[in-house]
Amino acid sequence: MKKQPESLHLIYGPEDKPKNWKDGILYSLQWIMIMVYPVIWGYAIVGKGLNLDDAVLAEYMGRIVLMIGLSTLIQTIAGHKLSMISGPNIIPSLAIVAAYEVGGEAYALASFNAFIIAGIVVALLGVTGILNTIGKVWTPLTQGSMILMVGLATSFSGMELLAVYGVGWAYYVGIFLALVCGFLSIKGKGILATIPVLIVIVLGYIIFMVQGTFNWELVETMPTILIPKLFPFGMTMPPLDLIITMIIVHFFSAINVYGNVQGYVGLLDLTVSPKRKKKLFTVFGLIEGSLAGILGVPGYAPYGENLGFLLLTKVASRYFIIISSVIVVFLSFFGKIAGLMAAIPEPVAGAVLLGVASTLIGIGIDSSKKSVKFETREIFIVGFSIFFALGTSRLSTEFFKGFPRIVGTIMSNPVILVIILVILLEQIIFRERKKLVN
Repeated sequence: MKKQPESLHLIYGPEDKPKNWKDGILYSLQWIMIMVYPVIWGYAIVGKGLNLDDAVLAEYMGRIVLMIGLSTLIQTIAGHKLSMISGPNIIPSLAIVAAYEVGGEAYALASFNAFIIAGIVVALLGVTGILNTIGKVWTPLTQGSMILMVGLATSFSGMELLAVYGVGWAYYVGIFLALVCGFLSIKGKGILATIPVLIVIVLGYIIFMVQGTFNWELVETMPTILIPKLFPFGMTMPPLDLIITMIIVHFFSAINVYGNVQGYVGLLDLTVSPKRKKKLFTVFGLIEGSLAGILGVPGYAPYGENLGFLLLTKVASRYFIIISSVIVVFLSFFGKIAGLMAAIPEPVAGAVLLGVASTLIGIGIDSSKKSVKFETREIFIVGFSIFFALGTSRLSTEFFKGFPRIVGTIMSNPVILVIILVILLEQIIFRERKKLVN
């Protein structure tokens, strides 16, 4: 890797060690606060999408936190070796919810065991270097369209949570919290600019507690020490079509990871060697895929939002995130903490997702415009792909039952579908011929 550019004015570079114990505490605590963000993803999409009851949801949230710590720690030490948080990835998360809609609860819960197999397959593709060829079709149009779709899909989930109680005080509180999140992201100074999500969550909890609508009963029923269960949804062999579906889903998650890591190192003006990429995808497959499936949580991935965290914090050192990951793993064993997270009021979670969606949509537009040119062809490719994928994902469950389950699950996943469409349109249907130089 090359030395990062001085124009970023980093406080700490990727391999810099803490200068003193005060910095060690401050910047490690900062990462712990930022790690609250991926917890919302695990709760809002799969946790609520599968209609898990309170007790199961609380145990599930404990495992979500455990995997956030483990996947971030292992990737930072042995995978990409960057200061990047990993969390529940939207691509497999939406796939699990789609499986629930297409095949029912038992079919959806079997997805977690399918991820174990899918993770091994992707790890093998990583070890052999096959996944390193993704860069040949990964263009600014693909990257931008994917980020745009993640933002749009997130906004739907956010609005559903925001309006779960109908029009009333909770709905307006959710809108207020979403605006607070945006205000802090734009106007916040220092550490406040890095933790708008945490501030919104704490403020939201306080409001609902004061109103007397917080679910204290769930917190009280949780044990003091929570031991994570392995194979919490059973050890049955998933159907073949579900295994194939989740292999495809995990492959597209790998494409997502490639884009996120390339964006991060590009910001630092670094390069990742082919050998490092192999380790990245191996860890991604075995830990963020297979181990996640064993723990009964959706597949994980290093987040694209890490680019924003880097710009806000100016801290790229992986030593701080290693310390914070170990602490997060430790905290995941406390049942009351899992209960508090599972009891998060839906409008509060919706406010966070709405704020995040707004940022992602902006980043997606900016990424698309970084194409070599952005004219009629490029505008059509992005526009057609976005609206076809988004419109298809909003069709009724009955529509997807007209397809084989594997096709229905893929078609209903807007992030996968938009990646397929952009690559198909850009690389095949509307492929530009290279002009010959005389």
